Amino acid sequence: MEHREDHNEIPEFTLEDILAEFGSGSDLYRTEDLPAEENSPETAPAEAPAQQEAPAEPEPHAEPETSAVAELPGKPEGLRFTPGADPVDMDFPAEVLEEVFSSGGPLLPEEDQPPETQIIHFPHQPVSEEEGKPAAETTATEASSEENAPEEEPAEEPQETPEPQEAPKVSLEQIMNDTVSSVLEEQEDGILEERPPLREVLRHWWEKLTRPRSAAPIPQDTETLWEQPQEPQPEPEPDPEPDMDVAVRAEKRRCARLKRQCWCVLPEAVLLTVLSVLDGLGLYIPRLWAALPVLRGIIPGGSLLLALALSGRVWRSARKQLSQRRITCEAAALLASLVCLGDCVYAALGYGEQLPLAAVPVISLLLCLWGQLLAAKARLAGFRLADLGGEPPYNVSVTPAGACKQQGTAEGFYRLSHQPDVSYRWQIILTPLALAAASILAAVVCFGGEGQPVRPLWIWSALLSGGLPLALPVAGTLPLSSLNRRLNRSGSAVAGYAGASAITAARRMVVTDDDLFPPGTVSLNGLKLYGEEIGKVVSYAATAAQAAGSQLTPLFDQLLASEGGTHLHLEDLRFYEDGGIGGTIRGESVTMGSAYFMKKHHVSLPRDLKLKTGVFLAVDGQLIAIFAIKYQPSRNVEWALRAMRRNRITPVLATRSANITPALLKRKFRLDARPLYPDISTRLALSELTEGRGRPHAIIYRDGLMAFAETVIGSRRMRRAVRDGTVLSWLGGLSGLLLAYYFTSVGAFAALSALNFLCFLLLWLLTVLLLAGLVRHY
Repeated sequence: MEHREDHNEIPEFTLEDILAEFGSGSDLYRTEDLPAEENSPETAPAEAPAQQEAPAEPEPHAEPETSAVAELPGKPEGLRFTPGADPVDMDFPAEVLEEVFSSGGPLLPEEDQPPETQIIHFPHQPVSEEEGKPAAETTATEASSEENAPEEEPAEEPQETPEPQEAPKVSLEQIMNDTVSSVLEEQEDGILEERPPLREVLRHWWEKLTRPRSAAPIPQDTETLWEQPQEPQPEPEPDPEPDMDVAVRAEKRRCARLKRQCWCVLPEAVLLTVLSVLDGLGLYIPRLWAALPVLRGIIPGGSLLLALALSGRVWRSARKQLSQRRITCEAAALLASLVCLGDCVYAALGYGEQLPLAAVPVISLLLCLWGQLLAAKARLAGFRLADLGGEPPYNVSVTPAGACKQQGTAEGFYRLSHQPDVSYRWQIILTPLALAAASILAAVVCFGGEGQPVRPLWIWSALLSGGLPLALPVAGTLPLSSLNRRLNRSGSAVAGYAGASAITAARRMVVTDDDLFPPGTVSLNGLKLYGEEIGKVVSYAATAAQAAGSQLTPLFDQLLASEGGTHLHLEDLRFYEDGGIGGTIRGESVTMGSAYFMKKHHVSLPRDLKLKTGVFLAVDGQLIAIFAIKYQPSRNVEWALRAMRRNRITPVLATRSANITPALLKRKFRLDARPLYPDISTRLALSELTEGRGRPHAIIYRDGLMAFAETVIGSRRMRRAVRDGTVLSWLGGLSGLLLAYYFTSVGAFAALSALNFLCFLLLWLLTVLLLAGLVRHY
């Protein structure tokens, strides 16, 4: 192995080079147990003559297993190779490692060695006696050195010299691992766990409350040295939707069961309401209570118990929601009913003078059943319409430009119809808070004062009845049912609150030429030729209109059939922002568009021209024909534009005809609809988008703009009614809870009679009913 002179390059060594330089791979360095006087500096000069007397020239065919100890002057005899050891765990002397990894070449020659070599003893494991004995085969240099050595060194015999105590042998790799581990442990002691921000904590609890039980849990935060990109998890495949016929039959059965239970609970609600009114007005009932005090608890308690037994759908819904760790109005109504039932038992034993508030829980149960019935009826109306004649002709989808009427499909309508509304999402958050607040305030009133509490179940029932609004079960379902009844008359249906909220979020509607001017409202009012035959003119016009997808294609095709012409091939179709199209037919440059378009392209027009809705045809820059087009406004379109204007919905024009502009709409309908008129490329893209298929947020079975506008406007009003009704319901619940706490805390139990409670809660319910009734009036 040659010595490298260039120290700038990093040398590369193989295992064969290292073994050839330092010895065979069968022996590794090992430190023997040396006497103490041999390791001292005084013995080093005595060993040098013994090594110099060794033969200088080795045999020509020397074995390659020559030990490195014979070649290195000043090398202590205690360094030997250990057979069978791992080369990775070798304990090389410090001078050997420094010489190899600094220069990359062979060891220094004998004359360059320093006179005194410092021996560094590395700690090592204790070896057995069998491994501590020197190898049987020695080189000629070792043999001559042993013959010339003085005979007065008895220290080599282990029987006469005691073995020195040495530290156990530890590899360099183990030393590095221990050092790094200790440093890391010291650094970890000083690291404090950083607290997550409040926003992350709130988001974590919000997702924990709102996600389904079967969803994967949120992983805990751990300390990382760098931010790892989160891999998008594949969305679970949704369950296949049933056929609409099967869905219609299922909703019919559900509606029948809910209607039957509503009629069963209604008599109990009416009885308790009448009983509360008579008791509050002091008519006949006080004398009955005076004669038979036990009836004050038996009659309300029996009616309430019967209502609980007949409200099977409420129990089932509450159990389903509780299994998903959600508390809704059904579970709250059942809790209030059970507490009131306990108060009825307490009153039947002759304690207390107040009538149990059993009318409020029974009405809550009735409204829960009615809310489920309204939701089932709304779904039934949509499924029945979707099942009418197979696939619906149109559906309303959501695009970046707004609500868009596309080709019909029923795939996804069932799944959207079962998604919860905003009222339900607020219920699962605020209902547990309301129940907890009512329970805590009841405990404060009962056990916060002096003496024994008076009818604690009545106080708890009063706070629960005041804190839970009656309108909560119908705040989201009643407006939806009212809207679907209105839309069914016009051949439309919306896919629940989720579909209505999606199509009204942007407050824009994409309208096309056929929406603004349906077939039958556009007609050809005349034709004027300029130096060309009518057959050629009609063929060129029909070909250009068909290639551009114009609304005037049926008019030109009818004219072409009457003249006996044929469609030609148009090449290099171009759309211009000025309001026209261009192309090449039989090698001639053909342009067709409005009068403004012709002027921009330097086509000469007649001077006395007053036609505002005409279509002009030019070949090679020369005008050859003028088509007079008449646009007749439709009353349905006018009503739709006015309704859109009143409800602040902006139409987005996706028209292909150069004549249909905001100015034409204002002139024909005498109304400034304030539409958006994008550039030609955007209009063409939106027009092509209407030919596709999207997610059916609503389905429509009628042509024209009126049915489309009714669906979008009604969805917007329904969405607003649901939000306003939910907010008003919870405001009523908050005010009822505070009033009930105040009157019970001061002992004014007479102010919390059953009649006062009913009047207060029914007034808040009336506001929600009025908002739901206004949905269908637009």
